[in-house]
Amino acid sequence: MESKKNNPQSDTIYYNFNQKLSWSDFQGKVPPADPWGAMTASGFSFNSSLEDDDGNITIFIGVFTFFTKHDSWKKPNVNSAYHLEHEQHHFDITRLGAEELLKELSEAHFTRKNYHSVLNDIFNKVYAQNVAWQHEYDKETKNSLDQPQQLEWNKKITAEIKQIQDAPGSLSQNY
Repeated sequence: MESKKNNPQSDTIYYNFNQKLSWSDFQGKVPPADPWGAMTASGFSFNSSLEDDDGNITIFIGVFTFFTKHDSWKKPNVNSAYHLEHEQHHFDITRLGAEELLKELSEAHFTRKNYHSVLNDIFNKVYAQNVAWQHEYDKETKNSLDQPQQLEWNKKITAEIKQIQDAPGSLSQNY
């Protein structure tokens, strides 16, 4: 994972295992007709470069997970810790997607010629899987309204985040 530092003045929050979202991070304008109580705008991305040292090719890929304040919103009556945890888990699922991207990239075979296409193909595949996982999460929890399902998802997501956070020799670091 790439080290991205959080700046309280910035619109972007980079994932940090030790920093949870707060309702004050949800600064976007609420769409008037939207039925949901809140919306988390998060994603993962990468930057990359290729270095050629007399035929020895090194590819550098930085992966990062982010949350954007101006695209994330909550309705004024939504203030509970329960609902904030639901939104935090959207950000956590995004982080889990970034971990999957790191795993797939570490297993890929890159060459000078295929580097861009393989990188983009892997990213697009993993990002689509992550979007599907986000939808599954909301569908199964009925956007947090199904409390027993929400509690099951809370356990599952918390365990998966802990697993990548605690993994010795993990591809991830604490950002």
